[in-house]
Amino acid sequence: MDEASWSASLRALFGEGMFAAVGARRHADWNPDAIDVMRLRTDDPRRLPRLITAPGGRRYDTGPDNPFTAVTPAAFDSVFPVARKGAEQLLVSLQDDWFQVDGIPDFAERERELISHASGVLERFGRDALYFTNVSAARDNPHADMFRREGSSECFTEHVMDCGVIAVSAEEVVFWSFTID
Repeated sequence: MDEASWSASLRALFGEGMFAAVGARRHADWNPDAIDVMRLRTDDPRRLPRLITAPGGRRYDTGPDNPFTAVTPAAFDSVFPVARKGAEQLLVSLQDDWFQVDGIPDFAERERELISHASGVLERFGRDALYFTNVSAARDNPHADMFRREGSSECFTEHVMDCGVIAVSAEEVVFWSFTID
């Protein structure tokens, strides 16, 4: 995936108020690498741009305003494996404030296009990538339909709600979205 298609897909999926960053995998246990990505302590190995804007267009940085400042390895006790199809569905649903497709304008007409963008973004990580989410529906069924799921997400941040996908391969990515109060 080149820079233009990466950026176009991220913008098509998320617009503003989204966190999408990639970092190199340095540890056998991916949790410390995910924390480094969340805290913006690492650069994208392919030098593709990150999308790290807060609701309202404010940019996150490595300082105290970063929503992941307080994340510890224990937070990953609340992430669950999810199938690639579910990860694609979650990437699409992250654009709604409550992470449901019902709130996405013209979703029925745009579903195929949005799934295509999500698939393209995840294709970067290859066939062997593993996916994780903090959506509780994946706890019992990693193959659950994430467009029609029940339940909530186990929050990582102090926002009213947050929801995300972590892709783990030789490289790693974190996609997250927030509902502010």
